[in-house]
Amino acid sequence: MSMTLIVEVTGNTRSGTAKSGNPYCMFEAFVHLPNVPYPQKTMFYASIANEVPQVGMYECDVVPDVRDGRLEFNCDPRQGRRKNTQPQSAPAPQAKVG
Repeated sequence: MSMTLIVEVTGNTRSGTAKSGNPYCMFEAFVHLPNVPYPQKTMFYASIANEVPQVGMYECDVVPDVRDGRLEFNCDPRQGRRKNTQPQSAPAPQAKVG
């Protein structure tokens, strides 16, 4: 049984150069966790800015792993499937009157 999460990429990024001299780009997203009423803000890593997914909603697989004897769960919006739904944090469209 695989688990997926909905990740909402905002378009806010931060980039720079690591101490190693390699470029990096961090991008902001909100993760919609099961049984948590509000999306949780987080940052994801991309090595260069053009790896950052477009603004929108993504369905992402959760990948379990064991690292250094600890259980770890990760998801990567760069590998996610684009959802054609309005971001949940966006205001609802206003009905036209008249």
